[in-house]
Amino acid sequence: MAPATLTDLLERTAAARPDAPALPGMGWAEAAAEVRRLAGGLAARGIGPGDRVALFLPNRPGLILLLLALARRSACAVLLNTRFRAGEIGPLLARAQPRAIAVARDFAPVDAAAVIGAVPAQARASLRFAIGVDGLDEGELAALRCTPIGMLRGAEAPDASSEDAECLTFTTSGTTAGPKLVLHRQRSIARHACDVAARIGTDAPGAAFLAAVPLCGTFGLAAALAALAGGAAILPMERFDAHEADALIRRHGVTHLVGGDDLLLMLAEAAREPYRPFAFTGFANFHGRAERVMAESARLNLAARGVYGSSEAQALFALQDPRGPHAATGGGIPASGEAAFRVDGDGGLWLRGPSLFDRYLGDEDAPAAAWDGGWFRSGDIATVQPDGGFAFVTRAGDALRLGGFLVAPEEIEAFLTAQPGIRAAQVVADDGAAIAFVIPGPGFDAEAVLAACARDLARFKVPRRIVALEAFPTTDGPNGRKIRRAGLREMARAEG
Repeated sequence: MAPATLTDLLERTAAARPDAPALPGMGWAEAAAEVRRLAGGLAARGIGPGDRVALFLPNRPGLILLLLALARRSACAVLLNTRFRAGEIGPLLARAQPRAIAVARDFAPVDAAAVIGAVPAQARASLRFAIGVDGLDEGELAALRCTPIGMLRGAEAPDASSEDAECLTFTTSGTTAGPKLVLHRQRSIARHACDVAARIGTDAPGAAFLAAVPLCGTFGLAAALAALAGGAAILPMERFDAHEADALIRRHGVTHLVGGDDLLLMLAEAAREPYRPFAFTGFANFHGRAERVMAESARLNLAARGVYGSSEAQALFALQDPRGPHAATGGGIPASGEAAFRVDGDGGLWLRGPSLFDRYLGDEDAPAAAWDGGWFRSGDIATVQPDGGFAFVTRAGDALRLGGFLVAPEEIEAFLTAQPGIRAAQVVADDGAAIAFVIPGPGFDAEAVLAACARDLARFKVPRRIVALEAFPTTDGPNGRKIRRAGLREMARAEG
């Protein structure tokens, strides 16, 4: 029987491959023992079933170890993107109400103390302490006592995990002004890890996964947990650098990788010679460069193929046959034999299976309209492929792909309209960057607005430019006059 908790998953792997590489400098038996000790430290600090802890961390072994230790306590990890800033983190903390937050105080790209300190006190009022996943000593962070992870270790805690326990949250864009927290229970995370491991072969001797995309998101984490399920080594990269990735692949014999088309093409530019044949590279065609990816995959032996997933269904929900005619297309056949899909008459993609989420944390009524008899409306458009899989076409709405992340335009628009001198705002994407169109009012200062965006928004959300208009292009429809986003996209392309 497949493990239904992350504790069962880890302990099974540790028993089967105790000395096999797990994380840098650590085998699977040692990793399992470390998780038991960290769980003991969490228990000593009052973290137990039903509690939540925010992880504001780059890709480090400590992120994975803490996630597993929280699961052992039946506590929930609230995964926060390190590109987020106070304006984005505050509402998430207020909604999730975590008791603690883990940070990397020595991670140069992010001043964690400044970011958390800028969150309004009321939004972070639930926090009782911080955990430093770094090499620094004890200290304070936003008036919280910060304990280094090395000092968190305690007596090995007994297993308190449950398949019904809240496991983790991903952030995803919704139709409102801020990201949603997508909550998964342990059974969905553990079972999906096993299903994906079986499909991509992470149980092969010598298998190694390069964690080049953020583990705070489902794309990176689903692949990492599949590596855990198969007993493959996990090599985290704090920040992607193509030359460093190339060296790691050659040094450690990496066999598994996931990333967007842009990431893979950057790697291809750095790689002068083919690699030893990969077992699996899953890629998402964020920028329309699938054919180039497939050509470079053939040159470098990457074994690239299109995949499909979401925060609600988890990444790698479906995978293409690498030798089939649709290898370059996002989508494929579900990883789980218990999962299924259907495409309705409007091209809408519906999903069913054990990997689906439980609810949106803090907004429990939000998904009601998206469910129908156990089927979840994905919000994507797809077509059915002759081989029994499906092909992803596009998002049904107007979501933006910025920096490899899916972002609702309303998130940026709400921020812009809160700035002085802006009456209304609309945001579209052009070549992977946000372009903002605004209706200015008294006191409008484009440079000041851009400076505010750079200060309070993740860098990938900061508009490349702000264009002032007297009015937005509109069209009359059966439900009233609507703004023509297609017209704005045309204007963005024309202004280049």
